[in-house]
Amino acid sequence: MQIKHNLLDIEGTTAPIAFVHEILFPYAKKRIHSFLKNYQFSDEKWKEIQIEYHKDFLFHEPSFIQKFTMGNSANEIPKELSKDMVSLYFEYLIEKDRKFGPLKEVQGKIWKDGYESHEIKSTVYEDVPKFLKQSIQEGKKNHVYSSGSVEAQVLIYQYSVLGDLREYFTSYFDTAVGGKREKESYLRIANTLSALPSEIRFFTDIVEEADAASLAGMQVVILNRPGNLPQKSHSFPIWDHF
Repeated sequence: MQIKHNLLDIEGTTAPIAFVHEILFPYAKKRIHSFLKNYQFSDEKWKEIQIEYHKDFLFHEPSFIQKFTMGNSANEIPKELSKDMVSLYFEYLIEKDRKFGPLKEVQGKIWKDGYESHEIKSTVYEDVPKFLKQSIQEGKKNHVYSSGSVEAQVLIYQYSVLGDLREYFTSYFDTAVGGKREKESYLRIANTLSALPSEIRFFTDIVEEADAASLAGMQVVILNRPGNLPQKSHSFPIWDHF
């Protein structure tokens, strides 16, 4: 089946893992307390946050206990998360690299401020623009699927060290379509693109994501970029670059 669409992950695929973990995450963590002081969550989002917090409260992981008892003379963890403690909880979620929608939304807004003030420039691999341009010339469309919010995805390509790359992408998908390790997520993306899964080639650095996309019927390529995490044995094609 002829490939009509490229579906690309970001972290470890088109951008180094180090950029996300050493630049973006610390930038958001440092500013999340001041940002959330005047930020209003919708009732729906606040309920979602409370549900997530309650799961962590019941699980009582050691790092969660430490986060909420540090400097607390009563040495007690609140059963309900108050709005003045949500920044502390989000800081914990950043440390855990939790793929949580409301956190991703807030991080995206903080990063937007950083990009627009020129404090942040995203690192994108040098072979990416040429590959995207060539794909378009061949009649293919390029799309993004990442755990980061769509807003954060757009910012990475808008404010890259290689220039504004948004012209090369047709659409963006985040975990609103589902988790990246779930077959159904890739079927939803194919449906949105009005394409057969077999007409889509998915690029990622994670085997479990590749497995899910492959089960949905997509073709898959694993990227082996410098600094990527070792992957379990698999039969997918491996590319060191585009």
